[in-house]
Amino acid sequence: MKKVIIIGASYAGLYAAKELSKNKNIEILLFDKNDYHYMQVEAYGFVATKYNTSEVTIGINNFVQKLNSNITFYKKEIHSFDSKTNTITTIEKKTFNYDYLIIATGSLTNFPIQVPNIQKYSTGIKTLQKATQVNKMYLDILEKINMNSSDIEEYNIVIGGAGLSGVEIAAEMSTVFKNKNISKINISIVDGMNTVLPNMNERLVSECQKRLKELGIQIYLESFIKDVDEKNIYLANDTQIKYDYFIFTGGIKGITIDSQKDYEVNKLNQYITDDYLHLKGEDNIFVIGDVAEVTYNNKYFAPTAQLAISAGHYVASYIQKEVTNSQYNIMDTFKPKLKGTLISLGGNYAIGLLFNKYFAKGFFIHMLKHFVTKLHRNALS
Repeated sequence: MKKVIIIGASYAGLYAAKELSKNKNIEILLFDKNDYHYMQVEAYGFVATKYNTSEVTIGINNFVQKLNSNITFYKKEIHSFDSKTNTITTIEKKTFNYDYLIIATGSLTNFPIQVPNIQKYSTGIKTLQKATQVNKMYLDILEKINMNSSDIEEYNIVIGGAGLSGVEIAAEMSTVFKNKNISKINISIVDGMNTVLPNMNERLVSECQKRLKELGIQIYLESFIKDVDEKNIYLANDTQIKYDYFIFTGGIKGITIDSQKDYEVNKLNQYITDDYLHLKGEDNIFVIGDVAEVTYNNKYFAPTAQLAISAGHYVASYIQKEVTNSQYNIMDTFKPKLKGTLISLGGNYAIGLLFNKYFAKGFFIHMLKHFVTKLHRNALS
């Protein structure tokens, strides 16, 4: 029986584990320092109190119990791996052997090092703990407003980053305030790029920008953050923004693991992989999810849950076929197949690009996004 170790209960890791568990000739060991999977794609709803903790987490033990008995979950943090001895080592210095290793450790918020105070004064949403801090801030504001407290005459929330997470959080928060006729909460988005949703389809960009303006959200584009203190954000164009709470969503940084070799990573700290998602230079180590640099036809694919799930399925199928047929390179290379983009922009309104071709917006897209999320939750719980 071949042994596969998966490090990380991310989308990629869980889908790989589920697919591999169908083969009873494979033993699977799944490792994560947490006993839950945080559905970070739903962070916008969680931080704006639309969802509670149970709606954005999946218990790993419950997930494993519903699969075949050939999978075991260890709530342990991995310190390192060694490709020479085919072993991983936990922070408690316990060692486990593998025939195949899948690294699916995910990512954290990438705070720009050229802005030394940004991490000190802002909060990310890439972990449940950080998102919970934002959720608490938001609940406190709503409570004070509901109590007609004079403590809040005006409150300024600034979101760093106009990517997917940034615009979804801004729109959801603003919609709640708008529905409650609250006018003394100001929400702003700051980004160094010249558009919201950089590198996305222009129809999505245009409709997103229109929606944000309708919600009264102030947008600062081509505005790189130069410095931050406890009350103000200083932009490179000499603009100064006052804030009471600063949420930073501007990019990701892959979570790599110590190893006996130095492996190549890109500027986002993502491992470089080959066309089969092998860790570069290794035949029995794969990297999937946010921690992997995925390219196809010289095009870089930004990390998404959809891409991670696809990679999880691919690597599991690759390993199963190799174990069954004892052949190398029996799979085609990994070809990212993305079915489209769905973006929640507050309340029951969403926009989308279906099959990367057809633009749509409104309640139907909101329901479609909700349906897709429910499918993934059901698949993992």
